[in-house]
Amino acid sequence: MAEKTELSLKEKQMIILDIMKDIDKFCRANDIPYTLSSGTLLGAVRHGGFIPWDDDADIFMLREDFDRFVSIYRSDRYKLVFNSNPEEKALPSGIAKIGDPSTYSKDSTGILDFGAWVDVFPLESVPEDPAECKKFMHKIMSINNRIYHRRRKDIISILKSYRHSFAWWMRKLNDTVHNNPYTDSPLVAHAVGSDNYRTVIPRKWFDSLTDISFEDCKFRAFSDTNSYLTKVYGPDYMTPKKWSHEVKIYRK
Repeated sequence: MAEKTELSLKEKQMIILDIMKDIDKFCRANDIPYTLSSGTLLGAVRHGGFIPWDDDADIFMLREDFDRFVSIYRSDRYKLVFNSNPEEKALPSGIAKIGDPSTYSKDSTGILDFGAWVDVFPLESVPEDPAECKKFMHKIMSINNRIYHRRRKDIISILKSYRHSFAWWMRKLNDTVHNNPYTDSPLVAHAVGSDNYRTVIPRKWFDSLTDISFEDCKFRAFSDTNSYLTKVYGPDYMTPKKWSHEVKIYRK
């Protein structure tokens, strides 16, 4: 593929914002609860939109809503990638990516199908006992880590994941999250696509979602943003700390 002009940070953010609008419109039309999360929610609270140097967007859904979303999402402009096979030029994992197919980016595995995307993460029910909770989250995180490494060819990835096929690891992840013994728990956590054990939150937070301003739009978010952001980023979350993925994105 011939090299094209790299998109500016602002251009990336505007594409991502439009994907967010598409997801929001679809979720509201189909009664699918979601919330902005991670740095995206932090940006909404602290900056009224994107963190000035940020170049991605994250959304949380409860597992049952996530499963319905990935099974019915349709868009005229954007593509959903979920449980992709290793031959596709998209990072296979247990999360969903809604991307703009008119863009592409690169990582150590080569050119990806698209460069500008929004990550949609499922939240799993977890046990109330802290030790059991961490053990269960670790199990999910470990399997998802193997999926991530299964497509890569470096020696560390080979040692981590090549004992089983990509399909085996994906079945293992799906079996684990869909045969969850803790579905009656009042707690949920971000485990797939995470290595952070702090993101254990009350399920009931999804009962009181509200609209929050983000750039020129309104998106759904926890009513108690302070408790979530304090848990994830600490009590000084309003103090900026510069960091970004710095992914180079090009227009096809």
